[in-house]
Amino acid sequence: MPKVNSFLAVILAVALMQSPIFAAKKDKKAAEKAATRVFADEPDWLYSKPSAYPDSRYMTASGSAHSQDSADNDAFINFAAIFSQIISSNENANRKMAQGKEGQVSKEASWEQNANFRVDSSELIGVEIKARFFDGVKWHSLAVMDKEEASKLYKAAFDANNKEIERLESYTKNNTIDRFANLFIAQDKAVQNKKLLDRLFVINSGLAKSLSSKSPQEIRAQRIEVAKKIPVYLSVKGDKDSMAYSALCQLLNDFGFRLSKSSGERYSLAADFSFEQKLSKDKESWQTFFAITCALNDSSTSGSLWSESIKGRAASFSPDDSLDRAKRALEKKVDSDLALSFANFLRGGVKD
Repeated sequence: MPKVNSFLAVILAVALMQSPIFAAKKDKKAAEKAATRVFADEPDWLYSKPSAYPDSRYMTASGSAHSQDSADNDAFINFAAIFSQIISSNENANRKMAQGKEGQVSKEASWEQNANFRVDSSELIGVEIKARFFDGVKWHSLAVMDKEEASKLYKAAFDANNKEIERLESYTKNNTIDRFANLFIAQDKAVQNKKLLDRLFVINSGLAKSLSSKSPQEIRAQRIEVAKKIPVYLSVKGDKDSMAYSALCQLLNDFGFRLSKSSGERYSLAADFSFEQKLSKDKESWQTFFAITCALNDSSTSGSLWSESIKGRAASFSPDDSLDRAKRALEKKVDSDLALSFANFLRGGVKD
């Protein structure tokens, strides 16, 4: 009986192998093998480190997308992420050391550290797309950095910034907006150098350690000392309960300038302020509209160094609350829009 069962099992197996169902499965496996052969030409960097670019000399990152340009961009983004991760790790280690030595790190220093380790793909230096592959559905791109060549580029940019910082610091006209603006630009250059060193440390730590530059905090301290010696007279026309005056005072204080009550100062910030309250058409809310135009004037040239205008509005169910909301909105716009405009004016350089 067992022999008969074995013989029947063999016949059944042969029948199944010849059935349409088995043939379909066989065809599917064959198709999968055929697909594997198609992808046999896939580059090794698709799933592992590229053999053509060893870690000892190169940094690499790959990206994928449905279009070639998007795949390139994805590779650059992934490359930047590698930098960010390493720099973040280094910054956190340095921060712990600083906290151990000094007990705490200032809010501003902490913010600058956080800003430095975030690397945008547009900031990458010496990174190129060296290879691409299309798998029939998606594009794949390989971004490569030659660490030796990139080190030269980073050092060149660092040296150029250092040279510019020295030139800006050498300006001898003290107690002038021009001197202040030069140090403002120099501080920006110092921030750039900090970022360059952080990135250079990732690819060539020895070279990064051999370079030195003034820190942003050092130049900022210089800038604040200069600002303290520059008195600025502030006048505001059409002010309501000193709404604009207090906001502009805060703006000058934030930049470090000394507020003066003398109208005979060389520098003055003159502002025209207006506001208007209206009941909405449906008579359900009060709207407060405000506008301010200000100009930084230099009496030595009888000209305006910088001017800007901002406007806004606020609404509430009562006129008093609407006015309070407008005041807060005004302060916010001065702190953001007006401050940014003034900073951009300083970055453009001032001619006394």
